[in-house]
Amino acid sequence: MKTLICIRGLPYTGPTIQFGGLIAGLEGSPVTLMTVVQPGEDRAEAEARLAQAAGLLPDVAVSTTVRQGAPLAEILQEARTGGYDVIVVGSRDMSGLIDGLLGTLSRKVSDRAQGSVLVVKEGRPALKRILICTGGQQLGRAVVETGARLARAAGAEATLLHVTNPVPTMYTGLEAIEETLEELLHTDTPVARHLRWSAQHLAEAGVPAEMELQQGVASDEILREARQGNYDLIVIGARAAGSGLKGFLMDQVTPEVVDRAPCPVLVVRVRPDFDAKTQRRKG
Repeated sequence: MKTLICIRGLPYTGPTIQFGGLIAGLEGSPVTLMTVVQPGEDRAEAEARLAQAAGLLPDVAVSTTVRQGAPLAEILQEARTGGYDVIVVGSRDMSGLIDGLLGTLSRKVSDRAQGSVLVVKEGRPALKRILICTGGQQLGRAVVETGARLARAAGAEATLLHVTNPVPTMYTGLEAIEETLEELLHTDTPVARHLRWSAQHLAEAGVPAEMELQQGVASDEILREARQGNYDLIVIGARAAGSGLKGFLMDQVTPEVVDRAPCPVLVVRVRPDFDAKTQRRKG
């Protein structure tokens, strides 16, 4: 496990370093602090900033690196060549590096990285409540496993949230069509089997957890739960792009959550070949 934390400078990047270091510590992961300088910028000054930033992580093994060029390209290149499992970026301290009309850097990194991405929104001193969002797809197992692992290491509580599609307009007012969580769990659908497996996995991990079933637009329901539940972290998945597209792209839900969440968001992504092998092993 290797973590890459991308920063600009202090003090505004402090929350990114500290929360990224918190997650890395829970995972037992060494950290590389990286900054990107533009042509003409003082490299020695950038190295000094990184050394100062490393002082915020006294309990984590830290190395530093400075790259020169376009921030997005350099972050993705460092992540690929360095074999990092998680990239950490701050939504506020990264947004000024590129044209805001084209999207924030944190959003672009989340969209294009081959591995998982932690987007830090604000400082969180501890990890006490985790919202695990699962759509019941194959990637859902990786999301649940990641959330459970972090919750167990931190001694945190977890909420497993699944959002079903809204009732078609033609059926509005027919309450009977809205399936309850208990009713869903007693079916033999793929979603029900996934949710039962998820609940069992969290229980076996010793994580205090509850399950929520909501109906509506997935991104809206996730954000509503995140605001009302005062969570310290949202864990959500990103699906791989089709074979005709290059790289990895997020579906319509995850970008909305990354952009609008009130707390840090961990976007979990696994390679298609790894995911397929995992599913075969688990039946």
